Amino acid sequence: MVPMETVDKLTELENLLQVHFHDRTLLERALTHHSCCPETAVRDSYDTLEFLGDALLGAFVVEYIYRTFPQFSEGEMTALKSEVVSRRVLARIGQELGLFEYIRVDIANLRTFNERSRDSLCTDVLEALVGAIHLDQGAEAARAFMTRTLLPAVTLVHERAQETNPKGRLQKAVLRRSGTLPRYRVLEQSGSNNDRVFTVGVFEQDLLLGLGRASSIKEAGRQAASEALDILSAQEIEEQQEQVDVPLEPELEEQESSLETLTILVTPESEQAQSETDVPEQPGDA
Repeated sequence: MVPMETVDKLTELENLLQVHFHDRTLLERALTHHSCCPETAVRDSYDTLEFLGDALLGAFVVEYIYRTFPQFSEGEMTALKSEVVSRRVLARIGQELGLFEYIRVDIANLRTFNERSRDSLCTDVLEALVGAIHLDQGAEAARAFMTRTLLPAVTLVHERAQETNPKGRLQKAVLRRSGTLPRYRVLEQSGSNNDRVFTVGVFEQDLLLGLGRASSIKEAGRQAASEALDILSAQEIEEQQEQVDVPLEPELEEQESSLETLTILVTPESEQAQSETDVPEQPGDA
């Protein structure tokens, strides 16, 4: 018989996860580290559920990225997927869900236990829960759970990558300018197989924005994007200065010219009148 305290904790976790299991043993197993059952780990620990959940989670993220970012290359999709399903990101999600306090682990049987161990356990259990939900309630329930817990991380990771990646920053800049996406082309390839150098250009429609040279196409593209950002930034500064030093409009120039002419015509007469007024009296005039 399962202790009442354990039943209460499982109910509490189900409420937290917004998932209520038909088979509670699957939930218990998803929370059990093999240190608690070394003799029956295959049957009673979360190891195999973690294996299943890892595969389901990866496929779910890949499909979401494919549908959400159709403009991405295979390499860009792979990079985003790798970061989203990394142990670092999954550990943060697990910690934010508060999974650690529900995990069954015999710390005395572990060689070491530290903060990294805690993160690793949260990652494992999160993946195991995906597998357990899939087995207990089907694919749709598992997808709904991943949508709630994981998809916000995809958006966050993508936004951070955009901020630090020159290609992402350039994409935003070009979209603002023309509503189009920058395109990268390999313009030149030189050197031997072991010492190749690629020249990549980045274009806004047919306008060349920047060039990059490197031993890989990816790095050359990053350099091209960085150069394009520098050039666009310099152009923006020049445009701002031109706006500050805007020349006078033709009508204002004509008005200023007329005023100058009027001043030239009026000034001699005024000076003459002033000189006549201020003529000193002669001695014989008195």
